[in-house]
This record gives sequence, structure tokens and C-alpha cells, in this order.
Amino acid sequence: MTMASSSDPANRFLLQDEQRTAFTDSYTFDPDMIHSTRDIDAASDSEVVITKIKSTKESYDSIEYFSFLVIGIAMLWPWNCFLSAAAYFQERFKSSDFLRENFQSCIMTTSTITATVAMIVLSYQQKHAKYTFRVWLALVMNIINFFILALTSITGGSWAITPYFIYILVSVLFSAMATSLSQNGAFAIANLFAPMYTQGIMVGQAIAGVLPSIAQILSVITVESTRSGGRDGQTGEGEATSTSSFIYFLTASGVTTVSLVFFLKFYRKQRAVINLAGTIDRGDNEAHQPARRHIPLLVLFSKLHYLAFAVFYTFGVTMMFPVFASNILSVNYAEGVSSPGSWLRPNVYIPFAFLVWNIGDLIGRVVCGYPQYNMRSPRALAIASLARTIFIPLFFLCNISGSGSAISSDGFYIFLQLWFGITNGYISSCGMMGSESFVEEDEKEAAGGFMGLALNLGLAAGSLCSFILVRIID
Repeated sequence: MTMASSSDPANRFLLQDEQRTAFTDSYTFDPDMIHSTRDIDAASDSEVVITKIKSTKESYDSIEYFSFLVIGIAMLWPWNCFLSAAAYFQERFKSSDFLRENFQSCIMTTSTITATVAMIVLSYQQKHAKYTFRVWLALVMNIINFFILALTSITGGSWAITPYFIYILVSVLFSAMATSLSQNGAFAIANLFAPMYTQGIMVGQAIAGVLPSIAQILSVITVESTRSGGRDGQTGEGEATSTSSFIYFLTASGVTTVSLVFFLKFYRKQRAVINLAGTIDRGDNEAHQPARRHIPLLVLFSKLHYLAFAVFYTFGVTMMFPVFASNILSVNYAEGVSSPGSWLRPNVYIPFAFLVWNIGDLIGRVVCGYPQYNMRSPRALAIASLARTIFIPLFFLCNISGSGSAISSDGFYIFLQLWFGITNGYISSCGMMGSESFVEEDEKEAAGGFMGLALNLGLAAGSLCSFILVRIID
């Protein structure tokens, strides 16, 4: 294809049209050969960049949506692993009253403080951010981390309790760093595409809560049913929970591996668009990449304060949920009475409570995928997040640590967990999805990272408050 000469001013606009045509052809018909776009000087023709990025926001691809959904699954699967494995940790730390009562709050605090510090650092590193590398690194870190954790779940019995507890906290720390990297990177990348892709991440995060709970329940039931044949109750609950947790953590490593494969496929397909947005390492092509403007956090807060507060407070209140879920028992369970395979046993009932909450969380996030059901008012979202505080006193009406309940019904407790999850998923998703509507085009990447920071600050504040809740429960 012969282009018009740029030496003649009369041909300047014709030349630009031909450049755009060359770019479209190279991207549409030969997406794998992205290096062909290097012939276009993006720095001198930024309109091409803006037009192409805007076109991606107006399109929707189910395969790409699924890729973001899978990334969302990998993003929070590790966190839910630590929460849903409460029965295993209770058994492992039973010889220490302090660790048995406080391990959940220690895990949450370590995770959320680490994630918050990491998100603050990442939020200030916008100009030369390599968002795709952050997601890749996070997935690799979790694959290795949970594979090692799976091995130690069956060998950790020989460890002294204090060294093993320290190892768990170190594992939580690395997992939190990985989660921060993936959240910061994935939300920034999603903001370059259709708004539904952000909802895909949120739905994936909810699925990441549902699947680990199911995996934990099934692994416990499978191990116990296998051991029940030809053996009496002397086998010990600890051995069963260790074996089931090995399967559980190994599954987490496998799921993250699958997520990495989907992410690499998505990156290969959309690499040209991400390159033009300046979201990956520029390498040899740095001179041709548009510069990213640094957006101060105060500027983002001035535009997103209601949404940021809604997300912050929603997750702050939600962090009370793991403490209640780990300590509330069935009103129909009596130790030594229920059979080993009964759903009323704590090592099944506790993961079941997590499952119910996560199913509700998933429902709330899926509902946000239908625009007619979205709550678009930032102020209304902030008020709704405050209203969720009512759930905390309601949980005190349940059977905490077997001390009895004001309402003697497992159905009431399950109902609370379900709606606590639904409201969390709905309010948080509406807040995260709505952020891009209140900022400029070149602020959307930073806005995604800022909302992720608000989310982590809420988790950190809630985890610190959970220590107070533990003291109240005791």
C-alpha cells in the first residue's frame, strides 16, 4: 500500500487516514503480529490511540469477559482459602488458647495491612506502571505459595505450634502482596475496556468465595467417609482436616494456574490496545508510547468520595463476618452426639456458613450486571453501606461458641449470612463499576487503582476492629 507524501500539506489529512487504515488492518486481521503497529508514530497521532481505546469500551466480547472473570477468581481465591480453612486452623492451634481464639483475626490483620500498604505504594506508581506484569507476577506468586502451603498442611503436624503459626502468617503476607498486585493491575486494565469487564472481575471474586467453600466441604466429607469404613472414631478429626486441607490448598494452586493461562491468552489478543494505553513495559518501543499523567489521590478522592466511602465501609463491616462464621455453631449440634459425617459438625458447618455468605455475595454482584438494577447514586450507596451495620447486633442473637442463642434456629443464622453476602456483593460492585463515570478519560486507570485502595483500607480497618469483636465474644 503506497501512502501519500507528507511533504505536501494538501495530502496531510489523506496520510492520516491511510495511517489509521493501516493500523486497523494490522490489529483486526492479524492480531498476533502486533509489531506491525510500530510503523505508526502514536506519539504524533494521539487521536488514533484515543479512538481505538474508546472503541474497546463500546464493544463486549464474552470470551474476554470470561477472562476477566477468571482473573477475579484467582484474585480472591487465596484469601477465601485462609478464611474457609478455619476448621483446619482451629484443630491445628487447639493446644494454644490464644492462637485458637485469635488466629482468624491475626490472619485478617496481616493480610489486610499488607495489602493496604502495597496498594498505597502501587497507587503512587502510576506513570511507569506495568499493570500486566503486576497481574502475571501475582498469579505466579500464588501458584508457588499455595503449592508449598498444601505440602505443609500434611507435614505441619510435626512442627512446633509457634513456628507453624509464623509460617502461616508469612504465607498470608505473600498472598496479600500478590492480591494487591493483581487487584491494582486487573482493575486498571479493565477500565480500558467495557464497564462489564469490571463487573466480570467482581463476579469472579465472588465465585472465588463459593468454590473454595464447596471444595473444603467436599474434601472434609470425602476424607471422613473414606476413613469411616472399617475404622471407629479414634482416627481423630485432626488427621482428616489435614488431608482435606492438602486437597483444598492444592486446588487453589491449580485454579490460579488456569487463571494465568487465560490471562496470557487475553493479553496476547489485546496487547496492541494495552500497548497504546501505556500499560505495559515499553521496552524498545518506549518512544512510541503515550505518556501517562500522574493523578493525585486527592483529586480522585474529590470526585469519588461517596463511592470510595461506600466500598470502604461495606468491606469494613464485612470483616466482622469471618469472626462470627468461625464461632457460631449449629443450635442442633452437641459435641460427641452428632455423627462424624454430620453436616452439623463444626468442620462442615463452618465452611457451609462461608458458602452461604459467598453465594449471597455472588448473587449481589451478578445483579449488578443488569443496568436496570444498578444503584447509580453515590450518596445512596454510601447510606446503604452504613445501613449494613445492623447485621452485627443480629449475629449476637445466634449460637456463638455453643453458648446458646436468643433465636434457636439455624435457618435464622443462614438467612442472615445470605443477606449479609448479598448486600456486600451488590454495594461493592455498584461502587467499583460506577467509578469510571465520574472521572476523565485519562483518569480511569488511576480511578480503578484508587477504588482498589479504598477496598483494601476497608478490609484493614475491619480486620483491626475484629480483635475487639473477638474480645466481646469471649
